[in-house]
Amino acid sequence: MTSNIKRNVWIVEDDPYFKESLEDLVKSESKLQLICSVNSIEKALEGFGKYDAPKVVLQDIGLPGLSGIDAIPLFKERYPRVAIIMFTIFEDDKRVFEALKAGADGYLLKRTPGKDLIRGIHEVLNGGAPISPTIARQIIEMMAPRKHQEEKLTDRELTVLRHLVDGCTIDQIAEMLFISRHTVDTHTKNIHRKLQVHNRSSLTSKAIRDRLV
Repeated sequence: MTSNIKRNVWIVEDDPYFKESLEDLVKSESKLQLICSVNSIEKALEGFGKYDAPKVVLQDIGLPGLSGIDAIPLFKERYPRVAIIMFTIFEDDKRVFEALKAGADGYLLKRTPGKDLIRGIHEVLNGGAPISPTIARQIIEMMAPRKHQEEKLTDRELTVLRHLVDGCTIDQIAEMLFISRHTVDTHTKNIHRKLQVHNRSSLTSKAIRDRLV
């Protein structure tokens, strides 16, 4: 009976506690079968041809050695029908975008409750794309048309922005550009206003997301 068929699951996770939690969740679900659970992409690759093919891979995005993003095309090439759910601790704009471009089928935060993780696995197996709400919101923001097109950065502001993203201080930028500290500070305030950010970390994230640097 097709209703009794179990779906093969592979886990690639280097956090031992979260890895164990995922294993317990999968084992508790009658329609899932844990086939392979390892702590690195390299060990997962060793399982190609050794273990039964996965229907779904639960994979950390930040792993030692090859990253979760690096592994997506490798899994897809070997197992074209596999569904891959990425797990992460933080809502990282750049990584979300890279993972989705690489072919990830779902993207969930590690703090997602167990029942929602199981729901996400079944959703992706049925052709869906489970994504944590906060990450979905970020994707919408990334894809939305940029507002206030009249508020474009000037060439000088773009130069200052690049130095800010590189981690330079106001004084260092002033010295490199042969302008006063006050001028750099004014440019920085204008950049924050135009990009609608309030600190260095959000400035860096938006600059990278909008490909301004």
